[in-house]
Amino acid sequence: MRWKKHLKKRNGNTADALDAIRELKKQAKKNNAENAQQIEQAVREQIAELEGQIRASEQEYDAVTSYLTDIQKIERMEPAQRQIVNDAARAIINLNRERQKFQNNGERLAGDKYRVMERYEKEIPDEMRNMYEQEQYQNMVKGDLRQLEGERAVIQYEIDDAEDKKHFVKNLAIGSGILQVFLFGTLLALYLITGTNMTLPLLLIVAMTAAIAAYIAAIAVKCENILQESVFKMNRVIQLTNKIKIKLVNCTNTLEYCYDKYKVESYRELAANWEKYVQTKDEERRYRNSSGFLEQYSAELISTLRRHGVADAEIWIYQTEALLEEREMVEVRHHLNERRRKIRERLEFNTEQLAMCRAELAAFSDTKG
Repeated sequence: MRWKKHLKKRNGNTADALDAIRELKKQAKKNNAENAQQIEQAVREQIAELEGQIRASEQEYDAVTSYLTDIQKIERMEPAQRQIVNDAARAIINLNRERQKFQNNGERLAGDKYRVMERYEKEIPDEMRNMYEQEQYQNMVKGDLRQLEGERAVIQYEIDDAEDKKHFVKNLAIGSGILQVFLFGTLLALYLITGTNMTLPLLLIVAMTAAIAAYIAAIAVKCENILQESVFKMNRVIQLTNKIKIKLVNCTNTLEYCYDKYKVESYRELAANWEKYVQTKDEERRYRNSSGFLEQYSAELISTLRRHGVADAEIWIYQTEALLEEREMVEVRHHLNERRRKIRERLEFNTEQLAMCRAELAAFSDTKG
């Protein structure tokens, strides 16, 4: 199974999801059709999740490609037009330096975190609500898993206890049988030697034998009932555990994508960064209102770039150094190429996952048929 090892090397969470799907599939063979339909629905949900991730990756890939195309258009501008762009960029840099001095009067975000907040400013409020809900859901799912693990331990203890009692009853039956044979032989020997009437002792032995047999039978039936019920409960707990693991994997993947995108490790950190960013933006807004020059040069830069076909002209307001320094432009291009490579790898990998999940669904449907 080379593909399975390949999955685990590149994305352990997804490999876990596929393993869980296979575990659910095994359980389906042992349970009724209703459970089989629930498991098939879980597989379909995993496919829908992958399809959504593929669509998001394709959109992001197109956006990054558009950024790279914009760089080529800027580099091919005529010298006179490029000079207009450079002058506007230089003025923006100088004004931003003054703004930085103004910002240093209070607590500010680090430069890279500030740029992340600035780039995704419009979507962050909604993303914060989504991240908070996802983290709450993740904690709830983890709690459910812990509860199921506790139930699993209790059921396993009941199974072990019932097995121990069955073993004890078996030994009791063997021991009592040997004892009955010994007593019967002893009474028979006494009768032959002494001729004494042994009717009453024999009746007592028969009564004792019947009582022991009844006790053994009752315990054996009880243990068997406990074992059957516990095995059924264990299978149910395993099914629920595997389904919850799939949900946890999908939720964790979504959170990890958001954490990476906004350069944070939790909703709390993103909320703190956003609060600082809003405070900073308010200070910047007051500063721009008092001067107006930054907006003027920004508008000039955007309009010039748009006239030359640059699709996302606004982004260059935040990358003015790259317009003036070749080294910075090379760094921007390298970052975009690296980002596009990672998106392409994720796209290829998710496409591969989707094909395998669809194959699992087809195989599962054939098994049902």
